[in-house]
Amino acid sequence: MSLFGIAWRTIRQRLLTSGLTALSLALGVALVVATLVIGHVVTQAFNSGSGLGYNMIVGAKGSPLQLVLNSVYLVSKPIENIPWAFYEEFLPAGSRADAVAGTFAGSVQTAVPICMGDYFRGFRVVGTNAAYFDRLTYGGGAAAGMPRWLARLLGRAAATTPSKPFAFAGGRNFRDDEFFGGVLGSEVAARLGLKVGDPFSPTHGADDGLVHDPFTVIGILARTDTPVDRGVYVNMEGFYLQEGHAKPVEGAPADKRSTSAEGIPTALPREQREVTAILVETVSLPGLPAELTAMALKTQINEGRDGQAAEPIREISVLLGLFVRPLELLLLLVTTLVVIVSAIGILVSMVGSSLERSRDVAVMRALGARRSQVLATVLIEAVILALGGGLVGWALGHAIVAAIGPMITTNAGVSATLLTAAPAAEFLLVPFLIALAILAAILPALAAYRTDVAKWLG
Repeated sequence: MSLFGIAWRTIRQRLLTSGLTALSLALGVALVVATLVIGHVVTQAFNSGSGLGYNMIVGAKGSPLQLVLNSVYLVSKPIENIPWAFYEEFLPAGSRADAVAGTFAGSVQTAVPICMGDYFRGFRVVGTNAAYFDRLTYGGGAAAGMPRWLARLLGRAAATTPSKPFAFAGGRNFRDDEFFGGVLGSEVAARLGLKVGDPFSPTHGADDGLVHDPFTVIGILARTDTPVDRGVYVNMEGFYLQEGHAKPVEGAPADKRSTSAEGIPTALPREQREVTAILVETVSLPGLPAELTAMALKTQINEGRDGQAAEPIREISVLLGLFVRPLELLLLLVTTLVVIVSAIGILVSMVGSSLERSRDVAVMRALGARRSQVLATVLIEAVILALGGGLVGWALGHAIVAAIGPMITTNAGVSATLLTAAPAAEFLLVPFLIALAILAAILPALAAYRTDVAKWLG
């Protein structure tokens, strides 16, 4: 019989003990795998927000991190609104009614306003204009010009993540004159079963709030694996015309839903408009990255009283460094200790069966087995237990991720399935476990190596 066959027969003879040992290993590995994969997808969710085609967000004074979480990741609550006149300071002369370039226009390549506050069946509604999908990008975006040390900190290679324009899986982008047109993120369309041409009615402030007028789905975005997939985007002109969205102004008409002679709704007057944030892509000076322009513009805005500017990449790196990575390392440390304890279980199991093993070893030696073969048999037994428990645990860990995948997708915007894998650390886990099991089995293997044949067969 081969050494593997002898080791396997020994495991079968002690099936209960061996099974419990392998099970403890499997549970430890499952925890480690689940921790690695979930930590990876959560980090990926935050990293995905660093490349959305803009390198600055402008909003009301307050927490810059809250501004980023709300505007980029569609979580948290808006700080406050900023006046429409402040938004116009970012526009070139051709986009302003007075044909005078705004104060910050010389530093701005693109400025896209967003309005927040409504929901649709659990998803955030974002009022914006057609430039959001026509001029912004995703993928590399603003991350393409980040310093290398920051790229390493964020776990991504800036040079290999080119930005891409938004694509539509169905329909098209709404036009600015389509007041009640909307675009759905891929996750929204998939979860709610909506298609191009379907109506949907957002609610004010919460899912159980005042039901607004219906919008029509004009387009459905192709999947981006960014927070955009979880957004419901509506024409801000129609957004402004909903109940509770106009800024109260003394002397303004009570009925803001006025129409033209042809029965077409007219836009809300500028003095009654506010925006939640402005997504800004700064210009690039010749031979220099846009980030240098962003630094100067950020200082200029923050020194004023009208709003604040935040750099998404910087805020994301702070968030990852302060909260996400320490928590991930803590969980990984705890689960690694579980694996080590499980490996010690191999030692305890094999030492506990040393009496039975000594008789078997004596018989093997009497039949002509060499000491090296006895030593190898014991180590092979430990490897079989570690390999079996490790593979079962690896599969169980991915099953756990798949089970909570819908919750991860809903809250983080990143898909997590049975096949979602973490970086190389996950694939090194089973070999590490085998090496640990071999170390744990050295003591009982040496004991078997030194078995006195005359004592057990006398």
